[in-house]
Amino acid sequence: MMDDHYSVRILEYGRADVRGPEVFWMSHWDEWVTLGFSSVLVRNSFRCILINAGMSEPDTSLDRLWEDYSGHPRARMRFGTTVCDQLRALAIDRHDVTDVILSPFQAYSVSDIPKFPNATIHMLRSGWAEFHAPTRSYLLDQTQAREISVPRQVMEYLVFDAWHRVNLLEDKDTVAPGVTSLAVGVHHAESLAITINTGTGAVVWTDGIFSRENYTTRTPSGLTRSLEESSRLQKCLEESDATVLPAFDAALTDELPNGVVAG
Repeated sequence: MMDDHYSVRILEYGRADVRGPEVFWMSHWDEWVTLGFSSVLVRNSFRCILINAGMSEPDTSLDRLWEDYSGHPRARMRFGTTVCDQLRALAIDRHDVTDVILSPFQAYSVSDIPKFPNATIHMLRSGWAEFHAPTRSYLLDQTQAREISVPRQVMEYLVFDAWHRVNLLEDKDTVAPGVTSLAVGVHHAESLAITINTGTGAVVWTDGIFSRENYTTRTPSGLTRSLEESSRLQKCLEESDATVLPAFDAALTDELPNGVVAG
């Protein structure tokens, strides 16, 4: 039987600086924090999975929004190597990507989904419903602007061209053998924790925390919609005994050789 363990590699494609309280709840007031924006490549002999499709071109509306929100142009996205170019360097054709998991629904994570025309697109059913028909009155900031969250052309692609490839995940579900999803909220209603079975143990990726310091100090992310959800996620991660992979920790790609989390 072929090995069913996955390798995990971070494919960072951009960075931006944010004010400290966006990352750390009610703290780090006088600091800037660099966020890394990445897709995560999860691969074994059977599947080639991306967590988030990434973003390869500047979005002036998004840049303007982030700059206005922070009060400084350093908040704009600084692009590096695109996800497709990084895949090509690994001898992976974009047509060979079998699955893309979207979490959250933001331009930086969903913009390039049309570049993977053979992939099943996984997203949280309850989060998709909440995006289209909000039922809860969470405190939302201006970054929730609808067409900046999911650009119009991407929404049309998901709803029409690619709808036959969309898989709406339940709150606890299986993406593929050895890859499971859990609805966690915290960052957005559609935010997930993805557990990946690797040869060196489980890895849990989530956009419910931004950096390792959030996890190690038990400090909620600054852009937290629910402290109750944050506490629940923290407990879940601690009990998992897994390697925790925060979605936006730029230090990870600085420290990990070639972004490899698990070989």
